[in-house]
Amino acid sequence: MKYHIKLVTLIISIALLLGGCFGADNSQKSAKEQDPFDRPKDQYESVLTYSGDGYDLPGGEENEKIAKEHKDAVVKATKDYLKKEYNIDVEVHNMVGNKDGVTVFFETTGRLHFYSTAIVPIDPENQRILSDNVWTLDGRIENSIRGSLYAYINEDEFKELDKEMESVAKTYDIVGSSLESLQNVGGNGYSTPFYHVTSTKLDLAMKPVYDLYLENPKATKEELAEAYDISEFDPNYTFITIQGFMKKEKAKPDQDAFNKIEKFVKENNNLPKGTYEIFLNDHYVQKSKGTGLKMNSIKYSTPIIKDN
Repeated sequence: MKYHIKLVTLIISIALLLGGCFGADNSQKSAKEQDPFDRPKDQYESVLTYSGDGYDLPGGEENEKIAKEHKDAVVKATKDYLKKEYNIDVEVHNMVGNKDGVTVFFETTGRLHFYSTAIVPIDPENQRILSDNVWTLDGRIENSIRGSLYAYINEDEFKELDKEMESVAKTYDIVGSSLESLQNVGGNGYSTPFYHVTSTKLDLAMKPVYDLYLENPKATKEELAEAYDISEFDPNYTFITIQGFMKKEKAKPDQDAFNKIEKFVKENNNLPKGTYEIFLNDHYVQKSKGTGLKMNSIKYSTPIIKDN
């Protein structure tokens, strides 16, 4: 079931009209005057210009300062860890402080392309980067590698998905996330401006592909594709999340555009198989979280399972 959550119309007393602050987006206007697209500039930014500035993690302000003062050490620690643990080469794009250190956003530079994160701990008392204690969130890199491999061996299917999204975008004035935001605050695995892909460790069809790649990173695309065990495929362990934004500043999420995306996902059997989630947002990104999801976003009520 599709639904479109609208901003709630507020009933405000005279006292609130004189000086109160109450509204779905912290607006100071009355319900009658409320403009749902009058987003506070310190909280929201156009999807066309958002590059990740303002992204924030709890308790990280001091550690972020230390990380930037020791940027070379943070970058080296990240690259050394990822090369040793996963045999991947990366380019570091951004560092955001957290309560334990700094979250490093990176992009792979090899044939398997994805965005992800690593955490470099910091000793704030001694202003020291703990280079030997780098870690990653459980399954984050592994899932990203599997998702990237899935896209790699199903290149034609993903080209079809790209083509469908480009067609909808052109027809309905929709855009995706900017390249800069993917680089600086993305971290969602294999990603394009319109979608990202994740394959979990329970994806048994991908397991032999993943194992082969770890054993032999130089395995050919044909060898990796041949390792894929279609008999074990379960769409519940491969996730494709589609997200779009309205290109025009005052445009609300377009239900017709959403319906078109839903229709081609359900009907086009040349698309990648998996579990699809679809989100369509208005024009703005919440700066501190890097997300476009808001009360007026359109979301499919249940994921679309595509296994044929």
